[in-house]
Amino acid sequence: MNSLNATFIHSLYDYSDLPEDTFGQRLKKLRLLKGLSQYELGNQIGMQHSMIGSYERDEFCPTLESINKLGSILDINILCSEGYSKFLLESSSFKDKLFKWRLENNLTKKSASKLLGISERGYSLWEDGVIMSITTYYKINNKLSKYNLI
Repeated sequence: MNSLNATFIHSLYDYSDLPEDTFGQRLKKLRLLKGLSQYELGNQIGMQHSMIGSYERDEFCPTLESINKLGSILDINILCSEGYSKFLLESSSFKDKLFKWRLENNLTKKSASKLLGISERGYSLWEDGVIMSITTYYKINNKLSKYNLI
């Protein structure tokens, strides 16, 4: 199917009621509202359409680089409105927030790591700007929220 046919077919549907609960759902909705196939979006940003599909099915969480590529075509504020994708997007300020929180509360790295439920080494890496994994993010999400770190 050529691009004109795909655009015409997309114009026949109202995608505004599609769910937006996950990153993948938001990605799919934004892509469809733009009238793009996975293949077309992938071509525009230099990504395989199969990876776009994996993101839409929430099988994988994109890297910060992939989020920025997707955001160059789609509305990044809607795409990354919550969760790990929002954390990745704001990761450059996370280490500063973490450091400030630790100092304001007179915490050592060891005591800060204990409060968050992670290793001291892991905590130190975050203060150095290393981004935490999605697994860790979901594991300690409540603690990060409790201390206003996310």
